[in-house]
Amino acid sequence: MTETMPCEFCDTTLPQEQKLVTVTRQRGGQWFIFEDVPALVCPNCGHRYFDGDVLEAMEERMKAKPNDARPVTAWAMSLSKKAG
Repeated sequence: MTETMPCEFCDTTLPQEQKLVTVTRQRGGQWFIFEDVPALVCPNCGHRYFDGDVLEAMEERMKAKPNDARPVTAWAMSLSKKAG
């Protein structure tokens, strides 16, 4: 499925493409990674558009510890600190 609306970032009129994407969010110092999130994606710049119900579902899932999630390990680092 595609949508024909101009991208608000690059102004292309190419049709947006329906895809499943990965989204990261942070709340209260905790990171959440959502996989297989439906989105419309601009084929020119990659900007993603989400339906309101999808955004609401992510917000609800971040309110409590999920019982169907798996932990992941990641490195967090700052580019503002000098290496040394």
